[in-house]
Amino acid sequence: MRGRLIISRFAVLTGLPTKTLRYYDEIGLLCPEYVDESTSYRYYGVAQIDRAVRIRRWRELGLPIEDIRLILDHPDRAREVLLRHEEWLSAEIEHRHRALLHLRAFLQEAPMDYRIEHLPARQTLSIRTRLRPPHYEVIPEALRELMLYAKARGYPSDAPSFFVHDNDDQGEGSLAEVCLPVVGKADPQGRIEVRTFEGGRAFVGRFVGPYDKTGAAYSAVVEEALRRGLSITGVTAEFYVKSVPDTPNPQAYETDIAFFLEEGEVGS
Repeated sequence: MRGRLIISRFAVLTGLPTKTLRYYDEIGLLCPEYVDESTSYRYYGVAQIDRAVRIRRWRELGLPIEDIRLILDHPDRAREVLLRHEEWLSAEIEHRHRALLHLRAFLQEAPMDYRIEHLPARQTLSIRTRLRPPHYEVIPEALRELMLYAKARGYPSDAPSFFVHDNDDQGEGSLAEVCLPVVGKADPQGRIEVRTFEGGRAFVGRFVGPYDKTGAAYSAVVEEALRRGLSITGVTAEFYVKSVPDTPNPQAYETDIAFFLEEGEVGS
């Protein structure tokens, strides 16, 4: 038995647990040099230490078993395999970094307030336009145009401005209607229309924070609606409850994100 090591000793010298060594034996990656038929004891050769240490190091790098087998069987392909794994690791690190940033942001965010309500019908000045992500500047541009027009005509507003997004629209981009509620008689001009927002039953989440974070807020509202078993339509609305005219601090903006519910949907 000179030059042979029992499995426990081999495990100490190579840093591989005995359970792992037995598994590697089962899959044919690292088999013992000798197995005693009467006791089933496994014995490893001293010369196998190098192979075992290399396998351990590659596994510590996250290299898959089959890639390790490929390197051991075809040493000339080692660089190819390792470079491919380096590319995968780089992509995985970037993915994990983004996930970490999202997690940190989530931990800092206050929980959203949710409710189900019937949004009332309203007369609005509106501009219908097309959204082509990531170009969302058409929304603030349309809002500014509506506000200047309402101010010039002396039309009073009794509710927050908002926009309705029809996710089921089949045109190029997606159809968005930017709305400014007004009271009394109003006249259209150019692309500015006078229309009625029909309202309807909706699941609403109030997001507090800057507008560039509302994308994640939409996902949060959808997840909460599904958790409650609600059936949402493809139509959403975004109400600017507290915005630029109310505060200079984007962190204090308040935006209601509404997902309209299917007819007959109940809930609280």
